Formats: sequence, C-alpha cells, structure tokens
Amino acid sequence: MEQSPNVKIISVIIAILLILGVGYILIGKYNVPAKNIPQTSVDNTSNQEPAVIVENTPKVDGILSAPAGFPKDIPLENGAVLESATTRYPDQEAQQLSVSYRSSRTVAQKYAEYKAYMTQAGYEITEGATNAPVRAIFGTKSNANLSVAISSSKSVTLVQLSYLIK
Repeated sequence: MEQSPNVKIISVIIAILLILGVGYILIGKYNVPAKNIPQTSVDNTSNQEPAVIVENTPKVDGILSAPAGFPKDIPLENGAVLESATTRYPDQEAQQLSVSYRSSRTVAQKYAEYKAYMTQAGYEITEGATNAPVRAIFGTKSNANLSVAISSSKSVTLVQLSYLIK
C-alpha cells in the first residue's frame, strides 16, 4: 500500500512538531527562571585596597627615568628609558620597580655587565639558557629580587629590569 505525497508531508510535519514540542517542554523543565537566579553585587564602598596598584613614572623635561626608589647602583643607561613603572602589591607588602631601556651595546656585553654587578652586590644568581633568544639572569637577596631580560631587535639591544622589594 503506497501513501500519497500529501500524507508523507503531513507525517513529516507532525513528527517535526512533536520533536519541537518535546524539546520545548524539556528546555522549560531544566531552565532556571531568571527571577530565581541569585544576584551578585560589587561593593565599591569597601575599605579594601586593590590587589595591585600600577603607577607609571612621569616624564621630567621630556625624559623618562627609573622609578623612585630604584637602586642607584644597578647599571642603567639613562636617557634611553622606554618604560618605567612601580607596581605595588598591598596584600603582600611588596613593590616591583620596572625599567626598560635601549642600548647600543650587544646582548653579551649587557649580560656580562649585569652578571658582574649581581656577583659584586652579593645576589644569589640563576642564569637562563645561553642560546635563548632572550638572555635572562635572576638575582635573589633576602629583601629583594632582581630580574634582567636582554634581547636584540635589529641593531638595538632591549634591556628589561625588574626589581622586587619584598
């Protein structure tokens, strides 16, 4: 017995409507109405300090220098500073002084300069891989850490310093 094309179309439409109806019922059953969702709010009036405070160092006479409190004995080429900032971590009572600058000296020369400085200043030194595209050297003392990353871009060496006061 063969069904007419109209019966086939009507059967398909009924099947689709049944599937949609069952889906609608299931979605309604498992969805939580918006009025029952607990609301969260942010209390901006609390006396809590933010977790991190970043302060960019202002330019003086168009020149950017190291942030206030950056140790004067750490080698730094003034006048070539690209970025300078202080990041405060009130919860941990720590602050990080960061400086980035350009140098005309080679990566090897700058690396040797910072390694000699850290050795003379009594840091416990950890050195990064010698064949890495960014040479890194880390110095640790009881009250501070000094991280130095040195890389080359075209004919300029970029030096990034991070001095963490614990």
